[in-house]
Amino acid sequence: MFDPIAFYNPEADLFEVPRQTFTDTGKLDPLGFYTILNWKASRARTRHLTRLREISGSFEAASKKIAEDLVGANGPEERLRILLSKCKWRFRLPTATAILAILYPDTFTVYDTRVCSVLGEFHGLADLQWSPKLWREYQRFTDAVRAFAPSGLSLRDCDRWLWGLAIKETLIADLGLPRSVVVTHPPEPPGPPATSSSSRRSS
Repeated sequence: MFDPIAFYNPEADLFEVPRQTFTDTGKLDPLGFYTILNWKASRARTRHLTRLREISGSFEAASKKIAEDLVGANGPEERLRILLSKCKWRFRLPTATAILAILYPDTFTVYDTRVCSVLGEFHGLADLQWSPKLWREYQRFTDAVRAFAPSGLSLRDCDRWLWGLAIKETLIADLGLPRSVVVTHPPEPPGPPATSSSSRRSS
């Protein structure tokens, strides 16, 4: 069972456990999986819970089947298709990519509106249904995340860097400070969040 302190900053202190369990056994711990959904967007958490229970009979059964589907998929494109499918799990792109970014951090990055604002494009992808075109656009998004962030960062850290830059620029704009204040080199590693780490991203 997870130590309660891990839930304060789950990406740093908790997600490695369900990721490693998934890598080693092909199984998703239900609590770890639900914590990923809460981290992505806490306001949508119970909607996911209700939907997945309706699809599979219980959240535990849904967690088991999602893990089986991802393990059995023929590569990254099919993994994203499975989570987005209207006939299957019916996640939207932001949540689907958050799940996959935790489980496959070297391949997937979280689709996020703040990151889109930094990149200056890709805002409409969350409204698209699954198609080969969506996969190509998501690959372009991932490539843009890698290209915009400083070189040498992992894909997860590229995502964090861009998300942090978006927050920083927003705060600077609120204060009316000149944009030249914004640095373009990687920031120092952040300390613990000042508030609950849930709802870190838009749903």
